[in-house]
Amino acid sequence: MQEPAQKVGAAVVMPVGPNDDAADTVESLLAYLKSPRVIVVIDDTGGRGTDMTGLARRSPDIVVLPAPADSAGDRGGLWVKIASGMRHAVRHYAFDLLLRFDADAVMLGAGLEEVVAQRFADLPGRMLGSYRLGPDGATRDWAPAAALLRRESGLLGLRNPAVRRLLRRLVAEASGRDYMPGEHPLGGAYVLAPELVRELDRRGWLHFPALGRSPVSEDHLFGLMAVAAGFQIGDFGGPDDPFALRWKGLPCSPEELLSRSKLVTHSVRSWADMDERALRRAFAEHRMAR
Repeated sequence: MQEPAQKVGAAVVMPVGPNDDAADTVESLLAYLKSPRVIVVIDDTGGRGTDMTGLARRSPDIVVLPAPADSAGDRGGLWVKIASGMRHAVRHYAFDLLLRFDADAVMLGAGLEEVVAQRFADLPGRMLGSYRLGPDGATRDWAPAAALLRRESGLLGLRNPAVRRLLRRLVAEASGRDYMPGEHPLGGAYVLAPELVRELDRRGWLHFPALGRSPVSEDHLFGLMAVAAGFQIGDFGGPDDPFALRWKGLPCSPEELLSRSKLVTHSVRSWADMDERALRRAFAEHRMAR
């Protein structure tokens, strides 16, 4: 008989590569997420960078899993890594939310669990992120994602026939549910409801090793799968929302992010003349001073 799943509030899935400061990112998660929680780290370091043994010893809430074979890269390979973490989370834990988190994102404050619960209660979306709106209020452009998806599900996709078949199947299912081509929340950080993750797992959609060869980005793929499975995506990264995300660099200064009570930001790689080390230090000092 299968043992009952361990109950946690938040389950985090975070892939880590050799150039990531995963220890600091994990510290931010431990500081602000309520216990009990679980942080599933997918180790893609190849033995370089973050000491994974030391990271796992930091807290019993941290689980380190090796990256699956054939999961290289930051597109389809990244999807394979994240999907493996989602499978582990949904099969071992009963969670209220699943937070997909980049190693160059950081948490800035507490209260994510309550805000997500309220959004799930008020809005139909079961996938939340920087969706229609960016942190400055500008409309996000899904056209590049739509063009890439068309290309890979069309004739040019025949170079990877298994991937092409899967994409065409997903697009067909999503199109019957009013899918907007290319719609997705920005990778870096987004939230999935437990029923969405369970449905993806039930359909077998969290185990497609062939997608490791796909040039379609992981956030595009998960957005497509969410709609194809019958769920909706909701905004969580606009000017008045808890997430403040940009693809590269911070969306505004650390001081502004903290003054506006943002809970998550991405990416801490750069802002103006500040590098990653300086940015992480600024956010860490804020954590320690609270």
